[in-house]
Amino acid sequence: MPIRPDLQLEKCIDDALRKNDFKPLKTLLQIDICEDVKIKCSKQFFHKVDNLICRELNKEDIHNVSAILVSVGRCGKNISVLGQAGLLTMIKQGLIQKMVAWFEKSKDIIQSQGNSKD
Repeated sequence: MPIRPDLQLEKCIDDALRKNDFKPLKTLLQIDICEDVKIKCSKQFFHKVDNLICRELNKEDIHNVSAILVSVGRCGKNISVLGQAGLLTMIKQGLIQKMVAWFEKSKDIIQSQGNSKD
């Protein structure tokens, strides 16, 4: 049975957050998300994503951070939170400010890794 993205995005985030298992999330990235698929997520979805990204940034695991951001980016316009547009809901919850912080920390990690190779 194929993975249905409408049921799986938040579960993949939960698996990564609770079990440190990124395989389902990376598998989900292989699927072509159709325009008409609505991905229903809970009100806590953005907070889960934020917690997961912050944890991975603290571990300096840019590959996992990238997988999380790509999955949310690819599914963003299809996400629905409590029947409302998920991306708009996440923006109201502080997505833009969080993204700035995530990218600044990512940039610092990448620069420090580049400097340590010299």
